[in-house]
Amino acid sequence: MPAQNGSASTFAEALRESLESLGGVRSKRDIASWIQDHYPNRWKPGTLAGHLNGCCVNSPKGIKNHPGFPRFLFALGNSRYELYDPDKHGAWENGVPAGEQPQQQGEDGRDELTDDDNATAFAYEEDLRDYLAKNLNILEPGLNLWTGSDKDSVEFAIEGRRIDILAKDVAGVPVVVELTVSRGHERTIGQCLYYRGKIKEILNAAKVRIIVVAQEISPELKLAAHEVPDVTLFEYSLSMTVRRL
Repeated sequence: MPAQNGSASTFAEALRESLESLGGVRSKRDIASWIQDHYPNRWKPGTLAGHLNGCCVNSPKGIKNHPGFPRFLFALGNSRYELYDPDKHGAWENGVPAGEQPQQQGEDGRDELTDDDNATAFAYEEDLRDYLAKNLNILEPGLNLWTGSDKDSVEFAIEGRRIDILAKDVAGVPVVVELTVSRGHERTIGQCLYYRGKIKEILNAAKVRIIVVAQEISPELKLAAHEVPDVTLFEYSLSMTVRRL
């Protein structure tokens, strides 16, 4: 049973403690659960999103908006984090690799997300993942969650990392489904190819497909995906209706 009260006096200390205790790459959900177990109701839920953004060495916006935060996290995308290791991740200054200049705007010329946007995005990604897990047919008829494993198909664990959704198509072929609530970049392909290789190894599968779902697919990702077989890209959009009572 986890301790009901830890020794950390600040949220940053508790955040570091959670990663040290959990080890490896962890999702926002993993971290939130650990902190709630060890420090129940001590901090507001939104505190985690701000610190996850502000404590990362590779978050220019977080460093700008939270100059006093300690930097000990490294963001891997898709709301996943690990403790920063200079030998593994290299040297970083002002949120970018040492020697590079931080961009003031996004690659397409638009302003980067604000902290409030990021806080919403973290929660929203989990909602999007859970929704798609229950409605995989909107991506492809006959697509279902993977069965036949002792691991959860949602956030399927692989050596400290997690695939958002592991599914199978009508032919029984495993399908790696990766999500991002913002812009999908070409580096997403590298991550998915790693997952593909590990799934082939774990499931002894001859073929594994990849589906990437993002709010916006960058031209670089489109080009990279074109060079890789069995990769399908989706862009999503949301709509809302209201009904007067």
